[in-house]
Amino acid sequence: MKKHTTLDIKKLAIEQIPIGITIIDLDGHILYYNEYCSQYLDRKPEYIGKDIRSCHQKKESIKRIDNIFDRLKKGEIQEYYGSSGYRVLRINSKYRCL
Repeated sequence: MKKHTTLDIKKLAIEQIPIGITIIDLDGHILYYNEYCSQYLDRKPEYIGKDIRSCHQKKESIKRIDNIFDRLKKGEIQEYYGSSGYRVLRINSKYRCL
């Protein structure tokens, strides 16, 4: 039987849950997304390393993203919750790695 690392187990769990997950660094670069996310959002392998702002067309969305990241970096907030239609957004600066 193969011995799995904690990272292997966490990645497996992230891939199995029916929730779209995108992991972004505090500068806005896409680091990872799970398969479920790619089925429902515009996520493609070539997006890894790109800025999340490039996925948004509306200027007000980009301003909101910048504001959230600025507040997270300054420590003013540690979490942000938002929703748009059927999508629920949770941004959390406490969990910085898998």
